[in-house]
Amino acid sequence: MGHKAGVLGRDISYSLSPQIQKLFARAADIEIDYKIYDIEDDPITFIYDFFKKGGIGLNITKPYKEIVAQEFSKNLDSVNCLYGNEINATSTDGSGFIADLNSKGISIEDKNVLLFGLGGAGKSILKELKLAKKIYIANRTKNKVELAIQNDNLKKYSGEPVHLFISCVEKFDLEALNFIENINFETNGRIYDINYKSETNIVLSEMSIVDESRLHDGLGMLVEQAADSFEHWFEHRPNTEEAKKILLDE
Repeated sequence: MGHKAGVLGRDISYSLSPQIQKLFARAADIEIDYKIYDIEDDPITFIYDFFKKGGIGLNITKPYKEIVAQEFSKNLDSVNCLYGNEINATSTDGSGFIADLNSKGISIEDKNVLLFGLGGAGKSILKELKLAKKIYIANRTKNKVELAIQNDNLKKYSGEPVHLFISCVEKFDLEALNFIENINFETNGRIYDINYKSETNIVLSEMSIVDESRLHDGLGMLVEQAADSFEHWFEHRPNTEEAKKILLDE
């Protein structure tokens, strides 16, 4: 049967995680039984049961990253990877994002970065942006911005020139579209939308704010954070470039 693992979320039938983890497992000659667990509610009971019955690891996705963090982590706001008999928790979103930037040759060192959307993935990515010159944030719920500014070296965005805009929201309403249209991009500014196979990818492409070659979706980040998870489960680091090539060719 193979080692039991999977991705846990709600309305996630489109997830590419099983395909990615199976590519990693095949290359490492490891048997894995990785499934999508699409559940309506109560992820905590599911998780305890999953590990009690011999599961070795879970990826956590929307909308459960924050509630899982409250249960299994003392210091993280958001968790997307569980592993080990004791059910250890971590987030590989931020490290996966940075690894994909590196693989694309994109540097944020001494650059202005704007992050939109302070959900689970957004919070994890913020922690990895320390090399940036200035980090600006925006969110549909304004009090989340106020709270974030109080706690960290972050600034509310108000029209400053931006080198990299990171979009971490699932859907754009009119207010969000208006906000994006008014971002002050530097010459050769980039957009990174952490979603993949998503309507937001299409909308940003059609808006033509930056050249198509400087507009990136979240597929690379997905592969990189999946590799981090695989390493936690099996103590083996997969080749992410191979997996990205295979997925991009499909």
